[in-house]
Amino acid sequence: MPSNESLQYLIKLVKRYQLGKANKAEKALIEDCYQQMEFEKNITDDLSKESVKEIEYKLLQQINLKIAEAESTETKIIAYRPNWYYRVSAAAAALLLIFCGWYYYSQFNTIPKQTFVQNSSKTDILPGKTKATLTLDDGKKIVLDDAQNTILAKQGTTIIDNIGGKLNYKGGNSDAIRFNTLTTQKGEQYAITLNDGTEVFLDASSSIRYPVVFIGSEREVAINGRAYFHVASDKTKPFFVVKGDKKVRVYGTQFNVSAYDNEPSMKVTLIQGSVKVINGNTEGMLLPSQQAVMSKNSSAISIVDNVDLEQCVAWKNGVIAIHHAEVNEILLEMERWYDIDIEIVGKLPKRDLYFDVSRKAKLSELLHILEIYHIKYSLDAVKRKLIVNS
Repeated sequence: MPSNESLQYLIKLVKRYQLGKANKAEKALIEDCYQQMEFEKNITDDLSKESVKEIEYKLLQQINLKIAEAESTETKIIAYRPNWYYRVSAAAAALLLIFCGWYYYSQFNTIPKQTFVQNSSKTDILPGKTKATLTLDDGKKIVLDDAQNTILAKQGTTIIDNIGGKLNYKGGNSDAIRFNTLTTQKGEQYAITLNDGTEVFLDASSSIRYPVVFIGSEREVAINGRAYFHVASDKTKPFFVVKGDKKVRVYGTQFNVSAYDNEPSMKVTLIQGSVKVINGNTEGMLLPSQQAVMSKNSSAISIVDNVDLEQCVAWKNGVIAIHHAEVNEILLEMERWYDIDIEIVGKLPKRDLYFDVSRKAKLSELLHILEIYHIKYSLDAVKRKLIVNS
């Protein structure tokens, strides 16, 4: 059955449509999904018309009930429902099938051929997993996963254990500075609690280098890629996150950092507390819901207000969230999380994508979304290669 998170997303989308707040892309998406649902119902022989109607009726009941509940708490009352309201409700049912799950698609494999290139392999690609590699101070490498529940090593007087997919540094007090590095490849993610109690969630294709024990008047870690920090407060030892000549000075807080080498800028999004961002000789302070964009090629810092926090931290919460984004953004997410190579043939089409999908979903579920947006592709699952056509 569809997840509650997916249902809530669809309700929001339908409500925007009803209130006239949906943008052009969202309106087109709803109408396309409705048309595709009608198309699938007409061509499939696997489900009887009675079965299809029964499934659709149950979904519509759930959606309309949720919408009615939401409307009862709103100050603005909709006095009437135009004819398209009923089409939108049907579209929501179609969206449930397309976004959350496999209900219709698990029943048959027929897909509208005019919207994309047929896959070169029927083998699907599974999502990423909880996995990483820990490199100790002496160069020894230890592969980590969520099945381990054991003490891994001892660095000086600090004990390192791995419990249920989370690395933990406990105890220790030494004059010797030892550095460890936690690294994730494509299709991997991991969490770590540093010696001072700071929690770090590391996304795919990322790394963090940190001291086993923080010694001196500062705490500093170096990152590459994407990480979410919940920094333990210590007014005597400020916390710094470093990427080249760019720094984030932390005042006890929660924030997200995206600093991939193949992206044009480093982004710092503040969830709670306050941070100072430093780009060369330029500095700026962030408040909650603000994002700093630091250019790689200059010392410029751009502060963005009222960013979509849900999208920025969705990956940490197990969701791929693409809100008003271009095609290249979902392709980057696919490449990193599903460990695939992507080739773009021609120029990417202009699209305003908007959807949420569980990071536990197979790649095919995201590819269905590309189909909805009329983006053509060809997948070779054996070679793990996706070709996107203009």
